[in-house]
Amino acid sequence: MGKGIRRFLVYTFVSSWILWGSLAILTQFNLLTFGTPFSMMLFIFGGVTPAICELWLKKRHSSKEEFQSFVNNIKNPRHSLGMYLFTIGLAFAACFLPTLWNGATMENPLYLALIEFPIMIIGGGLEEIGWRGYLQSALQKRRSSFTSTLIVGCIWAIWHLPLWFVVGSNQMSMNFLWFTLCALGLSFLLTVIYLSSNSIFLCIIFHALINSFWDVYIPVTNIPSGLYILLFALFIFTVYEFHQKRISTKGHNLRL
Repeated sequence: MGKGIRRFLVYTFVSSWILWGSLAILTQFNLLTFGTPFSMMLFIFGGVTPAICELWLKKRHSSKEEFQSFVNNIKNPRHSLGMYLFTIGLAFAACFLPTLWNGATMENPLYLALIEFPIMIIGGGLEEIGWRGYLQSALQKRRSSFTSTLIVGCIWAIWHLPLWFVVGSNQMSMNFLWFTLCALGLSFLLTVIYLSSNSIFLCIIFHALINSFWDVYIPVTNIPSGLYILLFALFIFTVYEFHQKRISTKGHNLRL
């Protein structure tokens, strides 16, 4: 990994794990209850550190033009209706389809996802500024999109690990292997969105939608369910890669 990638990962992991580690220790020793204002501050700030660290590093180590271009990508909502429908549909499918094999159950009305969506932009979506906005694109300069996605997915899952020690958090009731499989699956779906649109903004939207839909379609956190999600994501990724190769081959043939 290059120097920039190592720098991003060190800053992100150290800052997040200090905040989440403190939260874990305080809740483990009953010095703080999860859900109180201070605990939620530690929880939220720990979650947005990939964004904060990358923005700070980008501003410090890039030109003014590169930094402004990066920021414009984050806040640019101007995308085709088709890309929005694709992003929303993919997020819905990833959360709804597990209900077909008893991998999730619908326990809340669908409108709850709409209500929670703005909150989930902060409670998850903004992570994409670091993960897809920087790490994925940086890795793909030297590796294939498949390998880069696997690396980002594994790092993304491990980064969440301290939350399994926070008493009262949702993660405490989750199977970590299930979560890792889902992180890998969602990483492949996010790669498809990012490569299709080159948009950090749409990746933020997708991540926030996943978190929102998961409060409607409550997942069963077992390994088979995680494997199905990963297989679904790999299927979508494979179809996208095949489609891109066909376009590339057709363009090459036209130039001959």
